[in-house]
Amino acid sequence: MGVKIAAQGLEGAIAGTQVLIAGKEDNIEELKLSVMEDLEEVMKDISKESRGVHVQASTLGALEALLDFLRNSTIPVASINIGPVHKRDVIKASVMAEKEPDLALILAFDVKISTDAAELAKSSGVTIFTADIIYHLFDKFTKHMALSKERQRKVLLETGVAVFPAVIKIIKGDVFNKKSPIIIGCEIEHGILRVGTPLCIPALKFMEIGKVGSIEHNHKELKEARKGMSVAVKIDAVNDQQAHLLFGRHFDHTHRLYSSLTRDGITALKTHFKDDLSTDEWRLVQKMKQIFSNGVQQW
Repeated sequence: MGVKIAAQGLEGAIAGTQVLIAGKEDNIEELKLSVMEDLEEVMKDISKESRGVHVQASTLGALEALLDFLRNSTIPVASINIGPVHKRDVIKASVMAEKEPDLALILAFDVKISTDAAELAKSSGVTIFTADIIYHLFDKFTKHMALSKERQRKVLLETGVAVFPAVIKIIKGDVFNKKSPIIIGCEIEHGILRVGTPLCIPALKFMEIGKVGSIEHNHKELKEARKGMSVAVKIDAVNDQQAHLLFGRHFDHTHRLYSSLTRDGITALKTHFKDDLSTDEWRLVQKMKQIFSNGVQQW
């Protein structure tokens, strides 16, 4: 049972907030402040950097519960609203499409989505997740972020931005092809060697010799080889200068091969591959960082 109120200006009212009756002796301004306290408490959960998802709920109480859950789950919130999702809510969320596309999201709890809002979301890069149970929204968000992270990792590896640390010893006498593509037997002395890794020789002024085209161990192709493994490595030239390199003339088994690390590459490792490297491999990153920063101009 409830009371239906008909009055002007109700479009600014928020579902779930207090309804107070002003008596003759009551201070109207104090009552206004009292009503606003609930909303101000909710607004504390909004990111001051305007970074995060847009959150929508059916009532203020539902919004408070959802924000509390998101805060404990370390999910940033940029904006909020109460009631059905309309175009203006999608516009708020679309701000993140350029800054951080992964967070261009609307988490809609127990509310309807207008047709116009759904259409605008599709064209503006905003994803809308709906659910009647808070945990279901969290599951959808978690799955979304995991898939996004995996896509980013794949792009960073395929474009050669993310390069794993590796120091490689050429096995004397294990030379299967001396010119491009150079194929040699190697031992991974330190780190992780992956297909696509650019290689250089610090002892020869960081001469770049190409990228790892394939790795073979016991007649089986591998995506990566780790410390202690002996493998056959094919090195593909990526430019004309590298295509003219000849094993035995320009470099030989006495030279150590290093994966070519860059500042951007190390940042990518820290951001997206932190758990893929062991403590020893991170120490190797630091050692190689010093070697490259001291020896490469504009590193």
